[in-house]
Amino acid sequence: MSDVDALRAQLRERGYLTHGIERWFALDPWSSRAFWLELLTVAAKAAIVIAIFGALPFSAVMVLRNYPLHAFETLGLFLTYAAAWLFASFALVVLIALILKLRPALPIEGPRALLAISFGASALLVAPFGLWWYGFDTAPPLTELIVGVVLAVVFFLIATIVISAALLSFSIYELQRVPAIHQKRRVMPMAVAASALIALLFVPAYADRERVVLEPMVVTEPTTARIALIAVDGLTADILQSRPRLLPHVTRIASMSGDSTTERWASLGTGVRTEQHGVRAIEGVRFRGGAHVLQRISRADVALMSIAPLLGIARREPLPPTVRRRDYVWEIFTERGLTSVSVNWWATANANDTGLHAIGPETIFADAKGDALRVDALAAGRFLSELDRHKPRFATVYLPALDVILNRMHSDRSTQLATSLRALDGVTNTILLVQARGYDVVLVGMPGEGQRGSAVVASTLPLPAKTAWDIAPALLGVLGFPASSEMPGGTTQNRIASYGRRLTSAPAQQLNEEYYENLKSLGYIQ
Repeated sequence: MSDVDALRAQLRERGYLTHGIERWFALDPWSSRAFWLELLTVAAKAAIVIAIFGALPFSAVMVLRNYPLHAFETLGLFLTYAAAWLFASFALVVLIALILKLRPALPIEGPRALLAISFGASALLVAPFGLWWYGFDTAPPLTELIVGVVLAVVFFLIATIVISAALLSFSIYELQRVPAIHQKRRVMPMAVAASALIALLFVPAYADRERVVLEPMVVTEPTTARIALIAVDGLTADILQSRPRLLPHVTRIASMSGDSTTERWASLGTGVRTEQHGVRAIEGVRFRGGAHVLQRISRADVALMSIAPLLGIARREPLPPTVRRRDYVWEIFTERGLTSVSVNWWATANANDTGLHAIGPETIFADAKGDALRVDALAAGRFLSELDRHKPRFATVYLPALDVILNRMHSDRSTQLATSLRALDGVTNTILLVQARGYDVVLVGMPGEGQRGSAVVASTLPLPAKTAWDIAPALLGVLGFPASSEMPGGTTQNRIASYGRRLTSAPAQQLNEEYYENLKSLGYIQ
């Protein structure tokens, strides 16, 4: 057996994946076509192996989050990630090989050099998964966590073996023998590196991603007020003038910034800015010919959200908001002993906890079947029913029909006018019924998408509000609670640092297709 054959046999005995990666080192580097052909061939083989294992953790977590998917959609998902990995890993392997060839003084004889280069290159390959993992809007459920971490570790180990094969081949050629370090087992160092990777991937899953100021005590001044907040999207000060003397205290207020309706109303309800409450339109993709919208679960998903749409194999589609990192003011009340009711607010789910009785928008929109007036009617009906049942100290309902009619649905002017008047009649009737139950009413309206006009607040008691940012601090003050320093509105007196992040153990939710289709029919999703 020749020396070359003997060396190849030793490579196979040590479990390396590629049997031809050592050949290109013996060729003339710059004048030989065979050198480049061999280099590109070996890089392609290595890139295919890396791409297959690199795409697995991404695809598996996405499938778990969006289950069930058609086989075509699952394959498209895997191929999208695999293609991105193929190009990236091909370039990296070629780059490493050329660096080794250009630096002939780099034969790997010591264990530290081998481990440093192998693990460094593998870390570069795993880094995109780490960035993707850290970009999750919500902590992954346990199943996703286990599957993602296990497959990421497998990918790291495979990448290390592939890179080590290249290093071994280079060392054999330069030293004309198998270096001693390559004859030693590297199970322990690889196990240590894999354990470190597991720890790093567990950190973003359950660690708090921002510093929370813990308030040991919130000093309140209890009041006997009973407040009902009625939020009407699309209601401006000019429109409210058509209902004179509906509520005694009426004030034009400045609206708030935000890229979407969901952001603005979440800012009003929490009193904090978008970057703190986190409610925004989340995007997904639909593969060409696919039946499902795949929910984006990481803000750093470049392959799915940028590359796939750019190549025309998928298109981006907005999704309902599902993430919220700050409490609405009524949730603050509930956590401190006041019973509250919430109906139809964005980024809320059905809840019937002690003190908090919430009905999320999925229930309301699904039952409305794309009828804007029915959305308001169902929300108002459930709201009044919850008032009678629980008699809360604070209650709120979000009514979006006016915005849908004026800004989202295409209809002739006469139909639009008649339908909007019916929506206003519904709002008026709801206010009167709430007042009859002994509640002070705070009515807040803000212009809808692309709508002109001023925001407005009308109430049965005077509120110190000049902007929409003042509503949350004002409501806190009426019920005897201090505002937080995170709230840009209200006065600067008697504030606490923060009410902290939202306390919830609810896992990330899968996309409700029926809810999605109803939002499309109402014009929230184009």
